[in-house]
Amino acid sequence: MQLLFLILSAWLAGSIVPANIEQKAVGKWKVTVTDAPEAYQHYIVNIKKAGNQLKIDIRGGDADLKDQVLTVKDNILTGNVYVGEYVTLSIWETKNGLAGTAQTSSGKLALVFKKMEKTK
Repeated sequence: MQLLFLILSAWLAGSIVPANIEQKAVGKWKVTVTDAPEAYQHYIVNIKKAGNQLKIDIRGGDADLKDQVLTVKDNILTGNVYVGEYVTLSIWETKNGLAGTAQTSSGKLALVFKKMEKTK
């Protein structure tokens, strides 16, 4: 009972905050698409908040996309982008940052995200 009281007290005090993919995802990322052909493995992705929406810019491979809309459902970001074909992106929070998949005509490919440090 004391443990439950301590957890409830910490939550009410704000020290336990539920995960929020929208806040975690905003920023610039290096993304590797594992198992994609070599020319399509490396991208620079910028996820940004624009009003009440999240938008994504994708640069790499044959892609130079700006302001593609992402939606949030069950703490997962999803979006459809055209990179030579339509691809459905799913992005979620992990212990170390973000991970995801790209559903392509060849199947589902894993996305590995690495946060880019801000330059001073």
